[in-house]
Amino acid sequence: MPSYEDLEAKIIDTGECTVCGACILACPSFHIKFVEGKPKRTKRTMDCVGCSICYEACYMLRHDLMKAIEGSTIGWGKKERIGLYRRAVTARTKDTEIERTCQNGGIVTTLLLYALDSGVIDGALVVGRDGWAPIACIARTRDEIIQAAGTKYGVVPVLKALRAAVVDRGLSKICVVGSPCHIQSIRYLKHKGLPLASPVKLTVGLFCRENYEYAGIAEKVRAKGVDINQVDKLDISDEFNIYAGGKKLSLPITEVKSCVPRHCLVCRDFAVDLADIAIGSDGSAEGWSTVIIRTEAGEKVFAGMEEKKLIETKAIGHIFDIKEIAGRKEEKGKQTKEIFRLKKAGLEKKEIAAKLGITEERVSHRLDGI
Repeated sequence: MPSYEDLEAKIIDTGECTVCGACILACPSFHIKFVEGKPKRTKRTMDCVGCSICYEACYMLRHDLMKAIEGSTIGWGKKERIGLYRRAVTARTKDTEIERTCQNGGIVTTLLLYALDSGVIDGALVVGRDGWAPIACIARTRDEIIQAAGTKYGVVPVLKALRAAVVDRGLSKICVVGSPCHIQSIRYLKHKGLPLASPVKLTVGLFCRENYEYAGIAEKVRAKGVDINQVDKLDISDEFNIYAGGKKLSLPITEVKSCVPRHCLVCRDFAVDLADIAIGSDGSAEGWSTVIIRTEAGEKVFAGMEEKKLIETKAIGHIFDIKEIAGRKEEKGKQTKEIFRLKKAGLEKKEIAAKLGITEERVSHRLDGI
């Protein structure tokens, strides 16, 4: 029977762990904690003998199931690079308070508030922040939802908060907001029938080119003479953008490559293919969000917002741009996986570059973040 030791050897210690929080959530005896940026069992006890629950909770060991999970939740069909979907629009909130405090159209915040007010959900798992350090939070009120608005960077075990949401807070209709890794993980846990996952009724995915380790980003920002605690906003387009004191500082993406976790380098999911609704700024004008509605549950919530006139929507004119970004991420993920395979086989960077027909600099970017 596989155990925590197998999970640690195959996923956690290899850098493949996406830090979704599923193993922390699933452990019935609370032995797995979030320690120094990764899940860790701090000590082995008799509870762990003959127990494989944490191992069974890891979706990264179940890639062969993802197509079936997608078919049962999103549907079957000819898949585009941004996944299967019912419709895609560009949208922005009409709520002036949300518009002032939120980022890129305020659609995620508006959606959560509408779902809460209409009884679709009674709470949400979101990423809040301590300063600019991202933390997993349970949001049950308007203020808590608005406080969690805005983009943060750093690995966050969002799903570890699900037990507290269900057991301690008594929530039974939960929305999970997260990156592709969080959404893939909760879909797998629901497919597996984990009781703690059954209260999740809605998933909202956030477009993700790649994530960055918070400590590394904080150091990069400090090196530019900016106190990260004074930062107003962070976002990524073709550059890493920092807004502070009314000024904008842009770093070349190559400058922050060393902050990208290993698991992000092999990820192929940009548009959160398994979410009920996927949302991001790519493909829309400044102040607007691109919204991809994939499921009946997602359509019902979004149509409700439109009916209540909480949002403004219009046809999206740049769907090709999103598909191009998604395609680049997919190809990058495939290529990086092959780079890691060849490195493990003993090839040097120059040999890997020659074999794959790419530059040695690109190989270094993927292997060393330089």
